[in-house]
Amino acid sequence: MKKLNLIFSLLFLIASLTNAQIQDQKIENNKDIARSRIKVYTKTGEEIVGYFISQNKDFLIIETFESGKRKISTQRIKKVESLGDGSGDYGLSEKSYSNLNSMRYMIGTSAFNYEKGVNYIRNNPFTFHRGLTENFSIGVGTSFFTMVIGAPLIYLNPKYTVHLGEYVHYKIGVDAFAVTLVDSFDGAAGAFVNTGFTVGIPDLNITGTAYFGTISDVERINPFYSLSAMARISKRLMVLSEGFYVTTEFNDRYTFLLYGGRLLTDFGSYDLGLIYNAEIARFVPFGIPFFAATIKL
Repeated sequence: MKKLNLIFSLLFLIASLTNAQIQDQKIENNKDIARSRIKVYTKTGEEIVGYFISQNKDFLIIETFESGKRKISTQRIKKVESLGDGSGDYGLSEKSYSNLNSMRYMIGTSAFNYEKGVNYIRNNPFTFHRGLTENFSIGVGTSFFTMVIGAPLIYLNPKYTVHLGEYVHYKIGVDAFAVTLVDSFDGAAGAFVNTGFTVGIPDLNITGTAYFGTISDVERINPFYSLSAMARISKRLMVLSEGFYVTTEFNDRYTFLLYGGRLLTDFGSYDLGLIYNAEIARFVPFGIPFFAATIKL
């Protein structure tokens, strides 16, 4: 439980965010502003290059070479720099490592959504995800491990999110599965609703989640809870932490923690972390290694 202090400390980082003002005379005085090429520096180290589209007190919208239109909250912006009229290829090679996996921690999810109209694949379990609207996405998949041992599994993961305020989002999702034993044609099925709130921005946030569900042939499953956080520490690196509190039908209490880092690339994110609790620490001092990857197709 002491390591959960890592999560709570990120709350203080969120509180330290200040309003950003977009003030660049080269941009404001440019009559042909639609052709202005700019570089946006965020407070978390990201550098985004693209063509200026529009701006107001809340958002700046630019057209990037790598990922099309990007809407950037002014709260995230440290400064904006003009790169010229875009008549050449100046700045075209600049890399922008967006946090394309802000909707998920290592296991649990935040209240941010997958990008509309974009497809993703992810391991643990192996799933295909698609952002159907700005607020709704769905994933479907299986587990290669269960297939190898003769127990094919089908996994379904719809998710809906709502933007409640500048820094507050709400989510509700379902994790449902069905598995069959090939040898005996016996099987099991279950479903868990997860709901909660995210406070912060995609590069710096904290999420509290409650889980409610059932599994076939299990008489009772108590609700369980998680507190998760992520923070960007450089252009390509993030730190993540998730704490889970679980009680069993016999009122036994268990806590465990996942913590580690995330590497960002143009088309994917790669998580390397450790699963830790008091029982695991008896055999593995720092925890059991965990790897997860999400690829944007």
